[in-house]
Amino acid sequence: MPIDVTAGLNERQIEAVRHTDGPLLVVAGAGSGKTRVITHRVANLIQLGTRPDRILSITFTNKAAGEMKERIEKLLGIQTPWITTFHSAGLRILKLEHSRLGFDHPFTVLDEDDQRRLVRRVIKETGLDPKQVDVRQVIGQISRWKNRLLTPDKVRDVDNADEMLLCYRRYHELTQIECVCDFDDLLLRPVQLFEADEELRLRYQERFPYILIDEYQDTNEAQYRLVRLLGGHGNVCATGDPDQAIYGWRGADINNILSFEKDFPGCTSVLLEQNYRSTRTILRAAQSVVEHNTQRKEKTIFSEKEDGEPIVLITVDDQDDEAMGIAAACQHLHDRDNRPYKDIAIFYRTNAQSRAIEEWLIRRGLPYRILGATRFYDRREVKDLLGYARLLINPRDVVSFERIVNTPRRGIGERTLEILRDMAIDEDCAIPEVLLEDALLDRVAVGRAERPLRGLAGVWRRLAAIDRSDASRCLRAILDITTLEEFHLQDDPEQGQERQRNLGEVISAAEQFVASHPDGGLEAFLDHVSLITAVDNRTASDEDAVVLMTLHASKGLEFPVVFISGCEQGVLPLVRQGSTPDYEEERRLMYVGITRAQQRLFLSRSVVRTQFGMSKRNPPSMFLAEIPDECIEHRDRSTLASARGDLDDMREGPAYPIDSLARRLIDDDLVVDSPAADEDDEANSLSTDALRAAGLLTSGSALKAALRAKGSAQGLAARRSAAAADGAPVVLASDPYRPGQAIRHLSFGPGTVRELRGPSADRRITIDFADGSSRELMLQFAANKLSPA
Repeated sequence: MPIDVTAGLNERQIEAVRHTDGPLLVVAGAGSGKTRVITHRVANLIQLGTRPDRILSITFTNKAAGEMKERIEKLLGIQTPWITTFHSAGLRILKLEHSRLGFDHPFTVLDEDDQRRLVRRVIKETGLDPKQVDVRQVIGQISRWKNRLLTPDKVRDVDNADEMLLCYRRYHELTQIECVCDFDDLLLRPVQLFEADEELRLRYQERFPYILIDEYQDTNEAQYRLVRLLGGHGNVCATGDPDQAIYGWRGADINNILSFEKDFPGCTSVLLEQNYRSTRTILRAAQSVVEHNTQRKEKTIFSEKEDGEPIVLITVDDQDDEAMGIAAACQHLHDRDNRPYKDIAIFYRTNAQSRAIEEWLIRRGLPYRILGATRFYDRREVKDLLGYARLLINPRDVVSFERIVNTPRRGIGERTLEILRDMAIDEDCAIPEVLLEDALLDRVAVGRAERPLRGLAGVWRRLAAIDRSDASRCLRAILDITTLEEFHLQDDPEQGQERQRNLGEVISAAEQFVASHPDGGLEAFLDHVSLITAVDNRTASDEDAVVLMTLHASKGLEFPVVFISGCEQGVLPLVRQGSTPDYEEERRLMYVGITRAQQRLFLSRSVVRTQFGMSKRNPPSMFLAEIPDECIEHRDRSTLASARGDLDDMREGPAYPIDSLARRLIDDDLVVDSPAADEDDEANSLSTDALRAAGLLTSGSALKAALRAKGSAQGLAARRSAAAADGAPVVLASDPYRPGQAIRHLSFGPGTVRELRGPSADRRITIDFADGSSRELMLQFAANKLSPA
């Protein structure tokens, strides 16, 4: 008995479900019932006589495909074999057409481990140095080329990467000889087959007279081309939302959905604008933000729900205050409003931001889980840095030694490690002590092991000389000496900057610890970390727990209560080193985050954010100024700035504002570089250097103390005193470089010296690099990497 496939649908949804022949573009706003429309459309086509195995419906995840199959089976009681992902569809096509691939035998698909082994062979066979050519970099570059449909013979005209291209050529030869495909071949090879064979292409177009593609805004070049080839008959339904296109960084092209009507002439377009998820206030905020974009399909999301609570904007001094406030609010929502913890989600732009939030949730005993990522102190790069630190405190910590011995890669093999272990046992000493004893080192540093072992010994001698009384400075020195930061940047190009931010967050955590503990030494900080990580707040996915995740991971989800942290310029929108910010994609990411909230939305920002021990004042996110003020309830918890005033400044200023907070820094009691000021009146005039010393850019604890001393000459004295205690910028006669001097760093490239500070024995240099990043380095450890430009 036929079912009514339009039951419970609104007018626009019914239009999309009943449409049959010809191209259809369904622009589905957030929370507009998109999945329901797709499943009911498939059900309608089946009830009209189309066989289920002749409908190709493609989603982006196995989970989404499974859910869609279940819904259709529940609706019609039948199975639909071709509801699948792009890669699964590609694999099935290749299995059916394997004889056309030029393989001698049926092919197999490489998993990640097999692919890594194959690439290691490739590097060896091409005569490249395995220590200089990283396996993951080769795999990543080959993947990017394949997703752009570039075979080895097409690459040279597009990219100048000789070593990578050499690897790609040999990799391609071996996959053909050994009859194997990798994950990216599951898209590349079907495209090649259909482009080369018109008869085959027409046969598959006839086999699948109806094609449905979900999340079309997330398609890359290979996926887009496959849809065009299979959809030559025109019966293609694309569903998606340009306003939720947030994967440009991994190859997705928003133009694919924006050009759909041009690619498929005669297209019918349906806008799903009614939202069934969020309150009107939340939707108004989301709409107001995303309307500032130009790359979009015009639509206005609306809801028949009530206005609901205003959006709460919390402004605090620093990220520690922000995390403390979020944790307190979560506890309040649970204890006083009787909300389950699992109703609450906390979003952040970068994984590094989770550290402070995790610590405060643990301190309050609140259960939490992280979706799609590892807990902060369990992350690889964090464990690497702390491994060096633990080994400094306890040289007999063999676990830590084995973790760091080849991090960065040094080529010290297992046989050499066995000799080191045995020698340490025989001599009743720690393994690092073997490295420091020349007579012992000479016995083991022979043959191929000599160079890497003597290199490690040199590193350990420098580490052993570090003053461990200040945890943050000690950890900074470890980073400088070991080049861990550079290693993680180069080791994983896609995640390198994320890992770098996590390393910086460890330094920030250490600085906060030093500021609040009289004994802020390295050992005390490691004990502090151990106590935090020992608390078992880990929960299973079905237990009642606050959910933490990045904004990217939140796509497709919904929660009654959402917190979006770090709403500051430079954080959200994120400014990456060496690249121009894509403000439109960052704005879409903000839109996605806002529209996850069903009932309550909290936005938070800190006036000062610290990384690598450097505290920087960030203006409010430009996106906050795009939200109507009547939608926001301001909760100012900052002694450093006025949230409402800052947003007013931004709304009256340029589209992409500079730091208007600098003007507010000194309130009304100081005039910066004012020609009308009395030159002798120190309370009314500050030079640029004095302003910097007063706290525009210094370490977190001194900055807060300096900025809170306001309003008088005594306030100015307090600022200068705090800055001096922290090491105000001063030029010494012994300095090898001067502020403003062009300089080059071996790993980070060209830059300009901003300032030098601290006593000569602990001299620090701050450099503004050409890629847009700024770094504070300990001069004694960085000197051999620096040279005049």
